[in-house]
Amino acid sequence: MKQILILLLFSISLVACDDVIEVDMPDFDVQVEKLTWAVGDTVKFQFLGDAGNITFYSGLPGSDYNFRERTTLEGGVPQIDLITQYGGGGTQTESLRLMVSSDLTEMTNDGILAANWTDISDRGAIAPNTTITPSGIIDVSDLVDPEKPFFFALKFVGQTDPDRAAGNWIVRGFNATTLTSEGLAIPVANMQNAGWQPFSIVNDANAWYSRGTPIVDIVIIGGGKNAPESEDWFVTKPLFFTKVSPDTGIPIQNIGTSELEGYDYIYNEPGTYTVTFLVSNNSVDQHKEKIIQFELTVTE
Repeated sequence: MKQILILLLFSISLVACDDVIEVDMPDFDVQVEKLTWAVGDTVKFQFLGDAGNITFYSGLPGSDYNFRERTTLEGGVPQIDLITQYGGGGTQTESLRLMVSSDLTEMTNDGILAANWTDISDRGAIAPNTTITPSGIIDVSDLVDPEKPFFFALKFVGQTDPDRAAGNWIVRGFNATTLTSEGLAIPVANMQNAGWQPFSIVNDANAWYSRGTPIVDIVIIGGGKNAPESEDWFVTKPLFFTKVSPDTGIPIQNIGTSELEGYDYIYNEPGTYTVTFLVSNNSVDQHKEKIIQFELTVTE
């Protein structure tokens, strides 16, 4: 009897292994009224048919279906831009320097001093007064080694001067990007995620600090006339201009959500965008997918 029971269970197991849960190819399509839209228009995509899962790729940087598996960039231009403002009655306008390095090995005061730094202050505009001043795009392609990390730093050097105050610096924006051959700026770091660390080399009473969560701006209070000499650095984490995260889409429907009749999207910048809907039906045994694409032109 025991042998019969074992044979019966074995037979059931074999049947279960052969019982594949099949799915059909999605019977699904997307329609859009027109292929040319204006900035700010609501682009309405109409869904026809059924699909278990729908993922939307807008075609914007970071959401391009063609780059869903891309992890490195070739031939891009590394660039930096920031926004500065100078106040506090300061007249030592040369006290802020923009520095970069590819051989910083230790995030300490000694490491900062031991590294070889290049001053790129003359490559962009720095505020001469309280006017909020964008630097413009700073091309650092001649300084970036794809095999090495790249560090950007704000360096403040305040002099003791009876006639000129060191003043206060505010950095209101920062972006590091890689410009692709298609003219797209791929984000590398920004004000909020650049991993800033302060280092006070001379005069611990002064130090760079950030305000807000997430970071709104970066500040150093240098002081007035006859203020003590000061040297302070604010350094980013290592930046990699050739390494990128794969582009991702927005999952707008899955088997646990209600079935959509359509999807709306607004483009805020002019350009040509390849819109992709990746639709699929899944089971534990099978995956079947279909790709539907449109090329949209968005005008001013």
